[in-house]
Amino acid sequence: MKELFPGHFKESKKDIKKIWDNCHFAFDANILLSLYRYSDSTRKEFIKVLTKIEDRIWLPHRSAEEYFNNRLSVIDKQERSYDETIKSITSLESDLQNARQHPFVNQKLMRKATGVFKELCKELENNRSVHTDRIRNDEIQDSIAELFNDKTGKPFDREALEKLLKDGEERYKEKIPPGFKDGSKHQNSDVFNEKCKKYGDFIVWSQVIEKSIEIDKSIIFVTDDRKEDWWTIFKGKTLGPRPELINEFKEKTNNSFYMYQADRFLELARENLNQEVSEEIVKEIKEVRRRDYIAYKKNIERQKAYKYSRHFNSIMKEIDNLKAHLMQLSEEKDLLLRKQVSLGEEREQLQKHREFLLSDSNRAVELEPVMKHYYNVSDEHQRIQKEMKLLNSRSDELQQKIKYLENESAKYMNDMGIYADRYETIR
Repeated sequence: MKELFPGHFKESKKDIKKIWDNCHFAFDANILLSLYRYSDSTRKEFIKVLTKIEDRIWLPHRSAEEYFNNRLSVIDKQERSYDETIKSITSLESDLQNARQHPFVNQKLMRKATGVFKELCKELENNRSVHTDRIRNDEIQDSIAELFNDKTGKPFDREALEKLLKDGEERYKEKIPPGFKDGSKHQNSDVFNEKCKKYGDFIVWSQVIEKSIEIDKSIIFVTDDRKEDWWTIFKGKTLGPRPELINEFKEKTNNSFYMYQADRFLELARENLNQEVSEEIVKEIKEVRRRDYIAYKKNIERQKAYKYSRHFNSIMKEIDNLKAHLMQLSEEKDLLLRKQVSLGEEREQLQKHREFLLSDSNRAVELEPVMKHYYNVSDEHQRIQKEMKLLNSRSDELQQKIKYLENESAKYMNDMGIYADRYETIR
């Protein structure tokens, strides 16, 4: 049974040790990008572990691409986090210095706090400067380049990528891992490189499988991706790689596949490689991933709120247009109503004139033009009545549509509030 369903059985410690002793280690782009988020000591220790197994580490070409594509934006985010922290400290200091409002702090303690605030801001500014310099002089990138020199996979050619994109489309429809959670990315793009981003995880997966076949070795894949198109997640707990991944890997390579997040990789490196890894560093990596996950979840809620705000704004714009049209119809109806009243009065006068002419036989010759004018006025009066009926009908339709859209806008407003509240409560 285990041979038929290998992905559903937990490996024994003996089997894991055997895999660790002989496998190759492949890394996702997010592992390399996280090096920019770690403290100097944690980054050095992580790189030290990789150096110990440098003859068995490997970087899928797609992972390398994604690393280079996202490196500058990660540096920028870290720079902004320094700015935000300095701003928060400055704001707190300003609040405490106001002796006329709560919270009150005595002057002696405030002088001490001010000194600490200045030291904090100075160190943060220095660290921000070091981080910003990495845009041009990046020692982390240099370390990565040295580590993975001659250990980075070759790219798939255009023909192979086009086939992968077609296969990926079918897999995503069937929710076959990995990558189907990225199915909404770049849906309308005609640019080939943009289309590839949607299938980035699947491309990485295909390159990992190809590498295993090439070297006939098991692969341990290290990634901080937390989505359920990679992991089995039950009641919020990550249990392990998706069974489908283990099964597919075994079927195509006849080798074993396993997967770890960065902190678990270091813990097992301590057990299986006799590598010293401090608990503090493992805790820091967990915390960095936790913050990244919070940022990811917040971004999802922000995108949802933004999506509903766009719908809301679009509906409100349509309501404004409909109301403007309704106002125009109202003005047209007022004009027609005035014409209708005027024609009705004119018809009454013509009717009285007709009766007067009929009562005087000497003026019968004047009757024909009066009657002709009377009928013309009556026809125009009827035409206006029909037009008024059409305008009233159109006005009713517009009012109903406005009412429907106002109900829809209320729903979108409620949804916007829900996602905004979720955004605020994510911790």
